[in-house]
Amino acid sequence: MAQSSDRVVRMVWVLAAAVSAFTIENIWIDPWVARRSHHRLPSFVPDAQGTSWFLVLLMLAIGILFLVACQVLLIRAAGVSKRQKILTSLAFLAAAILAGGWFVKTGGLALAARRHTGQRSVVLRWKASTTRNVRYNVYRGSSSRFHPEKLNSTPIEGTTFRDTTVVSGHSYWYVVKAVSEKGEESQPSEEMSATIP
Repeated sequence: MAQSSDRVVRMVWVLAAAVSAFTIENIWIDPWVARRSHHRLPSFVPDAQGTSWFLVLLMLAIGILFLVACQVLLIRAAGVSKRQKILTSLAFLAAAILAGGWFVKTGGLALAARRHTGQRSVVLRWKASTTRNVRYNVYRGSSSRFHPEKLNSTPIEGTTFRDTTVVSGHSYWYVVKAVSEKGEESQPSEEMSATIP
């Protein structure tokens, strides 16, 4: 019995560490690297509410449910010390909080808001650059002159973009940057803003 309890404790620690490492990378490390590299390096954060985002959400939900089941088994197990129960509970709690933070930071609140208010979106249009063979990146922020979020995973060929991750009652500010064939970005365009009803 003690051997199976030790196995469950190890599983909780490994899974909690994996969930925590993934969410920390997506929430803090990836945006920091993107800013430092001027968005030239690929991002490991799935596109908001895209297919890969839903798959990651499903995997995180299954992982958290598995952690809940393991935690219940550990609490009921007589052969596990109180210290181990507390430490595994803290590991589980940290993983659950980080998974919730990942959900919020990567567009989960927009999904929840959309279910209650209907789908909202902002369509952006801009004039094409006079430079040949350029594509575009779209950036968004929640305040004027601050646009930390890159909304497209690969440069856009055309001169329109639909932001489907907006939330009712919020205002957004956007800029567009032209991207050369070498991946170099231009200065930002004039700022565009939208308030979502």
